[in-house]
Amino acid sequence: MYRRDYIMRQIEFMVEVMQQLSGLAAEKRYQAAMTVIDESLEELFGLNGTLVTRLFGREPLGQLTFGEEADLSQAKLIAAAALLQEAGDIQAEQGAEDDSFTAYASALELLLTALLSHDGEPLPEYAPDVVELTAVLAPFHLPPHLNQLLLRYYHKTGQYDEAENVLFDALEETPEDEATIKMGITFYQLILKESDAQLEAGNLPRDEAKASLAELQAASRRDG
Repeated sequence: MYRRDYIMRQIEFMVEVMQQLSGLAAEKRYQAAMTVIDESLEELFGLNGTLVTRLFGREPLGQLTFGEEADLSQAKLIAAAALLQEAGDIQAEQGAEDDSFTAYASALELLLTALLSHDGEPLPEYAPDVVELTAVLAPFHLPPHLNQLLLRYYHKTGQYDEAENVLFDALEETPEDEATIKMGITFYQLILKESDAQLEAGNLPRDEAKASLAELQAASRRDG
């Protein structure tokens, strides 16, 4: 009961924060909006936005809620992802491309971490959308750890074609990377255990998956 009450209070808090940010952004009061974001992240993690994004690529951002119950952790991670997406929007509006990339990418990492352990409960209205975040990040090369999270998410949700796209993009950037090749082999071995109907639903027919697996296994042998 305590955890549920805490989560409900947090949702109410976030709804108010997001409304406040919407108003500040409409008035182009960007610095005030960034202050609200920093204060809200401080409320969640004891770290402001700058400190959170400095961890991106260095430490798994999911560790920000290490040791907490799964439902509390998910609620915090989704809230933080929403705040960092807002920060990314503000920075992009001001032409700060590098800062906006880090904010968006951090938001995606936090969101995917939450969704990978999500139990199917309805998400709060302010929860970011994976499609939106991947769209704004499309012009950039994503780091390996984020590609891995994306692949796991698409695998979990049965979007096998999207998972394959992530894998191919990563291999195009680093075609001989052993970790990426092994990640791809594991992915295809797992989905090939599914039924033909499930593979077709994921837009990745068995023959295509088998052919891609064979290519990666051959690449792995060459590198070995």
